Amino acid sequence: MSQFFATIAAVFVGGLCWLVRGDFWKRAGALLFVLGIVGLALVKVFGKEVNGAQRWIDLGPFMFQPSEFVKAATVVYLAGVFADRKPLAALKRRPRHWGEALDHVWVPRLRRAWPLLVVGLAVVMIEMEPDLATAMVVAAIAGVMFFLGGVSGKSLAMLAGGLVVVAGWMVVTEPYRMERILNHGDRWAAGNVGSIGYQTTQSEAAMAQGGLLGVGLGQGRAKHTLPAPTTDFVMTTVAEETGFLGTVVVLGLVGGVSWRLPWLSRPGPTRHSRLVLGGAAAWIGVQACTNIVMGNGAAPPIGVPMPFVSWGGSSLVALWGLLGICQSVLSVKGKEEETVEVGRDRWRYRRTRRSRA
Repeated sequence: MSQFFATIAAVFVGGLCWLVRGDFWKRAGALLFVLGIVGLALVKVFGKEVNGAQRWIDLGPFMFQPSEFVKAATVVYLAGVFADRKPLAALKRRPRHWGEALDHVWVPRLRRAWPLLVVGLAVVMIEMEPDLATAMVVAAIAGVMFFLGGVSGKSLAMLAGGLVVVAGWMVVTEPYRMERILNHGDRWAAGNVGSIGYQTTQSEAAMAQGGLLGVGLGQGRAKHTLPAPTTDFVMTTVAEETGFLGTVVVLGLVGGVSWRLPWLSRPGPTRHSRLVLGGAAAWIGVQACTNIVMGNGAAPPIGVPMPFVSWGGSSLVALWGLLGICQSVLSVKGKEEETVEVGRDRWRYRRTRRSRA
């Protein structure tokens, strides 16, 4: 029943975001991201611990997970940053001393790198909850936004290398993460099936049991044996009870949303709208692909929900809210015609008029 009310709340939030003027989101992106950082900080102070992780804020009647809203805030914030960003002007001459280099080279570059620093802060705060999977999803969303925003290939390569190093360090510092990765290939070994490989092997077996048409709605066993059957492994139940065909339908619907967003962004009226829609598609696509490869055993279990399908009000509200923002920014009209300031169009009314050509 709680998910039913969460769905109503999510659709309501999405509708409200749709009704807001599209140009508002361009200005509000930084504020939304700051609120997300504040939410992550409050988790460390007032957060409720569940299964060894402190990711939720308990407000009595309901709990919410700030990191889910940080995903949406990352898209809106970076879209606003890159919408009006111009290429860094080339220097006309080499700096003559370190002070001139600091003023004309390093300070401008550090100022442009500010979005990377604040997003990196959010990623680190989420990882410390601990929630490496969500942290990597936020990092992936930011990476796509940097690419869409026109960041140079050299800079993107450096960012990717740095992300690999940081992710490796995060894995090494937590023994259970390293153990899960190292033993994933031997998950079907006798000593691992009932321990480190339990979740994945149970999920694989249930998916295979579903076959083409499934065992029937409500007849699956995976939801009674897996520890997270309605969140991380929700697609296991879908595959077991509705079979391959049911899985294709669900993936087709989620994938259709992810494909539709960039398709709409191609003729988008403004650069900002194209960035918002591209970022939303990245979030849905990356998270859906990660969830399904985790469920079928192609990747170790890392705890990523399926968008729109997994149980959880925070994810649902954040997703619908971002879709509402996508609809809102699409209503902003770009400059389709250039204005002229000469000739008879300007003489009579003393103001710029659209060309009649």
